[in-house]
Amino acid sequence: MKFSPVIVLFVAALVALPLSAKEKSDPAVNANSKDAFETVSTWVRKQMDEGGRYSYVTSSERTRVDTKLGEMGTLFQARGDVAQMSDVEKTRMFNDQEEVNAILAKRDNERLICKTENPTGSHIPVKTCRTAGEIEARRRGDEQYLQWHQRTPQLKAGG
Repeated sequence: MKFSPVIVLFVAALVALPLSAKEKSDPAVNANSKDAFETVSTWVRKQMDEGGRYSYVTSSERTRVDTKLGEMGTLFQARGDVAQMSDVEKTRMFNDQEEVNAILAKRDNERLICKTENPTGSHIPVKTCRTAGEIEARRRGDEQYLQWHQRTPQLKAGG
């Protein structure tokens, strides 16, 4: 039985399509109406608080997200719906959403990060996966530990 190269490529593309779709996450901010935007912006602001999904957003990023959400809110106050906006306003809305989503995607505590490393003494690679939140919590904990030990005076032993 002989397969055409076109059919093989088509089947391979169909198989690969769901795999690539799972790697991307849904954007946090994507609203088409004033009511939907108010719900989404309230949720995003709450998730940027301590313990939320975006709790590791830096203060400058938080300010930027709040500014962009405010600008988008102003556009929705004036027009109420994306369909009623001019092309310039739609472009500004899209760019603001993209900037906010880029910041939130970078600081998403649930984003999975996988590394393949060779453990010491082995040539067999091991894949380890952790969430961005776990990695950031570990980094901050290690930093606090080092700062505490650097402040603690070292006592001389002996006499």
